[in-house]
Order: sequence, then structure tokens, then C-alpha cells
Amino acid sequence: MQFDLSAGKFDVAMLTTALQPLDPDAKITLDIASGRLDLVSVASQEQILDALKKVGYQAEPAVHELHVSGGSTCCGGCS
Repeated sequence: MQFDLSAGKFDVAMLTTALQPLDPDAKITLDIASGRLDLVSVASQEQILDALKKVGYQAEPAVHELHVSGGSTCCGGCS
């Protein structure tokens, strides 16, 4: 799943601390330049949005998912 985070300073440690309790095995990737959060997790979209809101981030599910290294949208075409 991918989410677009509201503009601002991104604290990767805070995001990780907020999301890890939902799924300790989650893979979290953040593109700081765009504010795109890529999350491979068993947590639901609603759980993720709620956790992000609790730590002060406004987030929206991404309309068009982008390839983020290590993320769930990998098509296998990169070499």
C-alpha cells in the first residue's frame, strides 16, 4: 500500500514507531522528497491511516502507486 503524507518534516523514526506495532514484520519505505510512504504490511488501510493520524501526519491512500525500491509495487522489470 502507498500513501501520500502531508507536507512537512518527516521523522522516519516516528513513522516506524507508529507503524511497527500494527505489524512487526512490515516493510516501510519513505520517499522524503515526495512524501510517498510505501508499506508492505498485514495491517489494514484504516489501521495505518489511524496510526499516522495519531502521530500528527495527514495521509491519503495513493491514487497512482509508484515503484519504490523494496515496495509492493515492484513489477520485476528493473535490472
